Amino acid sequence: MLFRALVLCCTALCLDAAVPSFRKVGQGPGVLLIHGFGGNKEVWAGVTGELARDHTVLSVDLPGSGGTPGPAVTDGRADMGAIAKDLAALVRKKGLVPCLVVGHSMGGPLAARAALDDPSAFRGVLLVDSFLGAVPEAYMEPLAVALAKDPAPALTAFFGRMTAGPAQTQRLVAEAQLVPTPALQAYLRAMTRDPLASRQAQLRLPVLHLAAGPREADPAKEAETLAQYGFKGLPTFRAIHVPSARHWIMWDAPESFLTALRAFEAGLGR
Repeated sequence: MLFRALVLCCTALCLDAAVPSFRKVGQGPGVLLIHGFGGNKEVWAGVTGELARDHTVLSVDLPGSGGTPGPAVTDGRADMGAIAKDLAALVRKKGLVPCLVVGHSMGGPLAARAALDDPSAFRGVLLVDSFLGAVPEAYMEPLAVALAKDPAPALTAFFGRMTAGPAQTQRLVAEAQLVPTPALQAYLRAMTRDPLASRQAQLRLPVLHLAAGPREADPAKEAETLAQYGFKGLPTFRAIHVPSARHWIMWDAPESFLTALRAFEAGLGR
């Protein structure tokens, strides 16, 4: 009897551990905010207050962030499918179906995967300077290897190419160093695999990509870029560019981010 009680207790603990760490604020239609590589739920702090005026906002820590256990790993790669499944389950558990899901950078593929696997849990997908295709291994693997030697300079070089300045870079490096190195490596290697397994045509929910920087003037090059980033074949897709912003659009242009989100959401209601 004691053994059975211990087994049941352990089972309950395992089930609870699968629930992502999150912050829930506000009241109204649900919005799920998913951060990117090396980040945590605090990356959304500057826009959460405004959204929470008329939304229920869930901002999550992905496994390994915010002091949480790292992700499940298969063949050295984070199990993105399992994470997406847990995110959809969280939305359902909190009674926010259908929810608008927002993913920044690496959080974008997770947002799209969750919506693809459980479409009735969501009403739209907003990608923030993100991608839905595989990132070349030649780009990610050197960073994964360098992290094992000396994380700070490796992360500084990586983030420095995408930030608006040294202060942003320093913040990102400091936060990423709080994530266990094996978790960072597992996420980098996971991004070298197609997150949707070429199922873009099955993602029928509206998808908006909020992209940093100016739009490519050459339509042929623009189409090539969209295909490279995994956006080709999406049934309902459009992109908005924010020329003044770098990779963290919600930091560099919070008003543009909020305006785009609200306009996108209004269109979902028609």
